[in-house]
Amino acid sequence: MIISHKHRFIFVKTHKTAGSSLEVALAQECGDSDIVSHMEDNIASGIPRNYGPTSRLGSAYNQRKLLRKLVGRHSPLLGEFYYEHMPATRIRDLVGAPLWDSYFTFCFERNPWDKAVSYYLWKQHGQGRDMPAFSEYIEKKPHRLPRDADLYFDGNELMVDRVFEFRELSNALEELRERLGLKLPEPLPREKTGVAVERKDYRDYYDDESKARIGRLFEREIALMNYRFEG
Repeated sequence: MIISHKHRFIFVKTHKTAGSSLEVALAQECGDSDIVSHMEDNIASGIPRNYGPTSRLGSAYNQRKLLRKLVGRHSPLLGEFYYEHMPATRIRDLVGAPLWDSYFTFCFERNPWDKAVSYYLWKQHGQGRDMPAFSEYIEKKPHRLPRDADLYFDGNELMVDRVFEFRELSNALEELRERLGLKLPEPLPREKTGVAVERKDYRDYYDDESKARIGRLFEREIALMNYRFEG
């Protein structure tokens, strides 16, 4: 998640859409007063800045997992706190509607049938988790799926100015360069990549039931981007 006052944009970060790579590239263009949220492994890298929390509890909150379990990220005890996969509604609440409306707001999205497979494999190979079979994961753990419409919709209202398609990244980068005056590299820095071992075509992971279930769970993304199971 990035709020750039220097370039007047807000980046809402979704899952499995090259968001971490894009965040690192965008952060290089940000000013000292801009807000760049941290990832799990880059707090000391110099990339994150000004994300909070702003209360006395803040520094301990970022360092202690127990506190993060006890205190919700939107708690008034924390003050302002900007985090990695933060919903647009919360960002707007903190920065105010006038600023939100005056900045260029954007995110990336991906075909949900492809995205769910990528997320599953990231959990399994990237994080080393003991995962059930893919079809069982889709059926029994819908709350664990990367249902990112909640990050850039408010109910059925689209919150951001632009939703870029993940598979058209090169075109998106060119638009961001021209619109915002950014010097984004291509290819992007590689973050959180290379974990899918001998991955099959995403369609091979599905049976009819799991295919239909993804269609129901991700209906807002599918309608917005005109996604189809076939690609």
